[in-house]
Amino acid sequence: MNDNAIQEIIDRQEITDGLHWYTRWVDLNRVDKQVQIFTEDGRITFYGEDGWTVGRDNIEAMLVPAVAKYTATHHYISNIEIDFEGPNDARSVCYLQAWHRPADGSEDYTLRAQYHDKWSRTPVGWRLSERRLKAAGVSNRGSGPNMESIGRES
Repeated sequence: MNDNAIQEIIDRQEITDGLHWYTRWVDLNRVDKQVQIFTEDGRITFYGEDGWTVGRDNIEAMLVPAVAKYTATHHYISNIEIDFEGPNDARSVCYLQAWHRPADGSEDYTLRAQYHDKWSRTPVGWRLSERRLKAAGVSNRGSGPNMESIGRES
């Protein structure tokens, strides 16, 4: 095995660890830790093109009240695919199942979705430069903005 192949294995593991890092900290309600996976100028959307939040500090400010709506969450990541676009850039898609228990006592809901991510190698390791959530389906979700669909072809 050559050095490039070894480095790709290391990079794949670091990106996979980053995916898991994010979900672990959201489930522990530690947004301060959760956002550390983003580049300083990273961006995120849960609601399509018109819903981007840009910058790690702004992402944190957006996520704090969002996760405060729940007394518990539980996120599962699977089906991870990573494609390298160069030595310092990668894209990943993974499946997400996220269970939520609302603090207001309303019915629990589950989201089935995908994260479509762009990654950048930084001096501190691989970080998210972009995260886009695309929903496949939601069970028992109350009101709220419509999530972008994964766009399944017929």
